[in-house]
Amino acid sequence: MTPNGHSEEPKRSVYGTCDPHYLRTLREAAGMDMFVLARTACLSVAQVRQLESDDSDGLFYSDAIKRQAYKRLLMILGAEPPSVEIPEELRDAAKVADAHLTTLDQIVAMSEQPPMNHSAFDAVHAGLAKLREHKQATAALLLLVAAVTLFVLHGPQSVVEATSELAAASPTPKVSAVAVSVEPPSVTTASVPVAAVAAASASVAAASALVAASPTAPSKTMGACTHSNEAMPQLSPFVAQKEGKYVYLVSAANAEVCVVDGNKQATLLQLKAGENRSVYGVSPWQVSSTSLQKVQIFFQGGRVSLPDATVSRVQLVEMTVAR
Repeated sequence: MTPNGHSEEPKRSVYGTCDPHYLRTLREAAGMDMFVLARTACLSVAQVRQLESDDSDGLFYSDAIKRQAYKRLLMILGAEPPSVEIPEELRDAAKVADAHLTTLDQIVAMSEQPPMNHSAFDAVHAGLAKLREHKQATAALLLLVAAVTLFVLHGPQSVVEATSELAAASPTPKVSAVAVSVEPPSVTTASVPVAAVAAASASVAAASALVAASPTAPSKTMGACTHSNEAMPQLSPFVAQKEGKYVYLVSAANAEVCVVDGNKQATLLQLKAGENRSVYGVSPWQVSSTSLQKVQIFFQGGRVSLPDATVSRVQLVEMTVAR
């Protein structure tokens, strides 16, 4: 109980219930004009009037924003802030200190655990898995190593024969084949074609591995989301409270919405149920969708209502902001 004989529960509840009668009574008791209160709280007169009358004109984007505005007005009018109850387990300083020490002990115990030892079998298994992922590059590397070894040991002519046999036995890369014809040259000039054949085989295999491993970039298409010159309903908010630099959309179901601003900059939105998005630009705006009736459109601080259920494209015309 407080010194005035009233319980603290009603004082705390007014911050959560948004009681319009309590707000109006508090303002009249403070002797503050509605225009002065709106200017002090950075709100419009219409929003303050809605909070005092509990009118649902959609002047706030969400209930959370409406509750924050209500709490701001209560604080300006001198209402007592809501009290915060401290849990029973946090009132005892000794228990809090013991909990902190226990947490520190657990952190120290976890840091002293020995590192996990990986066996040699795991390392070999991981290496084989990487080789399987790059089979074409591995085959080309083995072919190059075999060609160089035979060239060093047996001379140029044996290398040409061994290279052709290894190329026939190795898996064919998924690229266009490069035909290389080698005529029997003299001993002094045979080393150059053999090195070229080995280098070409390695280059082709490496290129095919890179092409197969590179992902394909997804293509972005705007579809039919463009500016339209056709006649369409022109809508404006009932009261303009903000400049028309953006459009705020809230979808009640999955919908595809096209928004085009005055510079003919088109934005295609894929909205899910309950999702909201803002699109920035210049007016006038064009908003179109096959499910436009399932999308709530907010413009210049207020909700815009559709004329009928068959409309799929509307134009939003900016109005002068009320000061």
